[in-house]
Amino acid sequence: MTFGGHKGSALSTMVELLAGALINDFTSQESMDFDDKTGSSPMGGELIIAFDPAKFMGGDLESGRDKAERLFRAITYQGARLPSMRRFTNRKLAIANGITISKQLYDDILALDV
Repeated sequence: MTFGGHKGSALSTMVELLAGALINDFTSQESMDFDDKTGSSPMGGELIIAFDPAKFMGGDLESGRDKAERLFRAITYQGARLPSMRRFTNRKLAIANGITISKQLYDDILALDV
């Protein structure tokens, strides 16, 4: 699914190629076809790309971080969510309030001989 006009379409195509075709894994469409409308999580396509900001920014990490934080604030100010926001929110809630698990899971955990 494309987003953001021509730039979003190009970005979507790049991700499809990197996390699908170029590592000989499913593309999004192939994953949906494989899923056969069961609603499962996407199949395959795991690819991690890591960048070292210092290599790109010539050591001026603070300036780049500040720009990124301004961008993130602008995005969230509009009501959009950033990736991982829900996870971090849920983690804070779980730390503050604990989590509820079933008796069976609790017993299974206690039975682990670790």
